[in-house]
Amino acid sequence: MRRLAAVCSLILVLAALTAPASAAPAPAAPYGVTVQRNLTLRLKDGTLLRADLHMPADRATGKPARGPFPVIVGFTPYGKTPSAQTGSPGTGGLNPYLIERGYLGLVVDVPGTGGSQGKFDLFEPSEAQAGAQIVNWAARLPNSSGKVGMLGLSYLAIDQLFTAAAVGPHSPLKAIFPMAASADPYRDLFVSGGALNVESPLGLVFGYGVTRVTTPFVELPKDPAAALLLSYEHLMQAGPFELTIARDMLANGPRRYDNAWWKARAPEGVLRRIVANGVAVYLVGGLYDVFQRGEPLLYSGLQNAAAGRPVTAPMTPGQPVSAKYQLLYGPWTHGDMGSGQDLDAIQLAWFDHWLKGRGTVATTTPLHVIEPGGRRYDTARYPLAQARPTRMFLRSQGRLTSTAPTGAEPADSIAFTGLSNPCTRSTDQFAAGLLSQLFAGAGIASPCTGSQRKPVNGPGETTYTSPALAKPLQLAGPIGVTLRAASTRPETLWALTIEDVAPDGTSTDLSGGALMGSMRAVDTKRSWKGASGGWVYPYHPLTRAAQTPVTPGKLTRYDIQIRPAFATVPAGHRLRVRVATADFPHLVPLADLPSLAGGRYTIHHDAAAVSAIDLSTLP
Repeated sequence: MRRLAAVCSLILVLAALTAPASAAPAPAAPYGVTVQRNLTLRLKDGTLLRADLHMPADRATGKPARGPFPVIVGFTPYGKTPSAQTGSPGTGGLNPYLIERGYLGLVVDVPGTGGSQGKFDLFEPSEAQAGAQIVNWAARLPNSSGKVGMLGLSYLAIDQLFTAAAVGPHSPLKAIFPMAASADPYRDLFVSGGALNVESPLGLVFGYGVTRVTTPFVELPKDPAAALLLSYEHLMQAGPFELTIARDMLANGPRRYDNAWWKARAPEGVLRRIVANGVAVYLVGGLYDVFQRGEPLLYSGLQNAAAGRPVTAPMTPGQPVSAKYQLLYGPWTHGDMGSGQDLDAIQLAWFDHWLKGRGTVATTTPLHVIEPGGRRYDTARYPLAQARPTRMFLRSQGRLTSTAPTGAEPADSIAFTGLSNPCTRSTDQFAAGLLSQLFAGAGIASPCTGSQRKPVNGPGETTYTSPALAKPLQLAGPIGVTLRAASTRPETLWALTIEDVAPDGTSTDLSGGALMGSMRAVDTKRSWKGASGGWVYPYHPLTRAAQTPVTPGKLTRYDIQIRPAFATVPAGHRLRVRVATADFPHLVPLADLPSLAGGRYTIHHDAAAVSAIDLSTLP
């Protein structure tokens, strides 16, 4: 059984649930921990769920301590036993640090996973209703104070948001702590500008499918017959999610595009209900997380909802903010979220305030930013009120300048290759930080995420580099790139990287983005303006109806969304925009290859066809 548990732990890594390293040992806590296994809850539709209850215990006797205690719920698809063992601080839905300080920890298997019955279909809307029923059940548990919070990373974080929207007003659910949550899984994870992300979905398809089939044996070790039956039932559910996703990835089926199925699974659509239900939200997100794009949008969406503004709009400079909705955003991957920060203390303060009425979380700057290198600051709005749109122009001879072209300039030509150097920040990021963790486990720094000596040009890429900066350039928020280009084929793939180039010529990836040319349509109502007609946040519908083939030979405008960057490029360094036709293995345009093959692109950057980057920078 230990071997099987070890296998499940490995699957959790593949499923992007790797926990950051534990902090230094905390001072002795008032309580120990004792566990009651496999409590059962039957939902209104008859589905039976199983849960483990972790309770404060008397340190002398080991028996459950007298309460009442608030309850912290972890709602997991990865098996409640291995999830609870992923370690502090609450990655898998349980943080023993909180239990030892007077909280009940309830870890529940999502329907159709682990020891629970039911169906599984990636944030199926009924899952949120199950979450709401779990909250009400948790509030009535023996020794419960009647107040409930939720905790966890990734899938568990997204389920927190959906549950908080489903509980209704005056619910026992008072506060949640979602780490690495998505605003829109379709855009954050499955595509980048309509370009198909194969790396992450294949990992999830494997991770969810194998985990569902194996964890019943971990959850029901004394009842192998029941475990075998559950395993078989979970296996038979591969069709609705794994097989359908795989089919549509291979053949550009319905889920290849944004549609009603994806919209029902986008937390940005329920943020207003979370605010109406009075649930406090503390988000934690990463600059190198798979959900890098969406985490600040969750913050601005919650603040907008609280202020009575459109959820998807940019926050305005004078807009009021609420300390009830906070975001800690730092230089982390999915697998080391919050590394270097005392998340134990942050979680305890958050839940103590909302569930026990202790202390304060008051602040006028609830957006907490930590840049690579450790520089940190607190601010209030996203995009930042003090940030200004800064436009730089892609020019001939690989220049990136603050001055626009005034006449004709020769275009640059690159070819579609489909392949690129796989040792990049992008590969590590969309593998949930697995590469950097493997190197760290070997005691060496990852060669793929630090500074590298990269080619300036190649068959499938070209670069545009600024002069050495006279003073630091502080990037702080969304970025958009406008390319004007022509192609010889009816489809294009643009893969962009923003880099910090050191004086020795090595460069470090800061962020990136991509666009399939046929998905270039921009929704101007959802996009955020930059300078001079550009966008710092171009929003693409990415629907089948909005898809328009590229006309070969025609000069076409492409507005490319770059994931937000919070980083300072030092004085003496240079800023670089790398324009490529591949980001392998992150982006693999499976069904689009026939339309891409043999393509040659010409990038224009003269006075009649300007190509530029719109940055959000701090003065």
